[in-house]
Amino acid sequence: MPQSQRLSSVIPFVAIERPACPKCKAPMMLVSIEPARPGVDLHTFECAICNHAHATLAAYEDPMKSKSLGRWLQGDLHPPR
Repeated sequence: MPQSQRLSSVIPFVAIERPACPKCKAPMMLVSIEPARPGVDLHTFECAICNHAHATLAAYEDPMKSKSLGRWLQGDLHPPR
C-alpha cells in the first residue's frame, strides 16, 4: 500500500476545506492524505493552536474511469503531426 505523503505548497490552500478544531474552534490544517481503499482517502488535519489531530475519510472518483474521460478520448484528440 502506498505511503502517506506530506502536503507541499503545490496544492493551493484555498482549494482545501479546513474544518474547525473541535477543541478550540481554530481552523485546522490538512497535514497528510493516505489511501484508505479504492476511491477513498484518509485526510488527517492538525490544529496549530492546541495540536489536536482529526482524521476523516474523503471519497473521490477515479479520473481514469470517469465519464468525462471517455468523451474526451472520443473528441478532437489527434496524434502529433
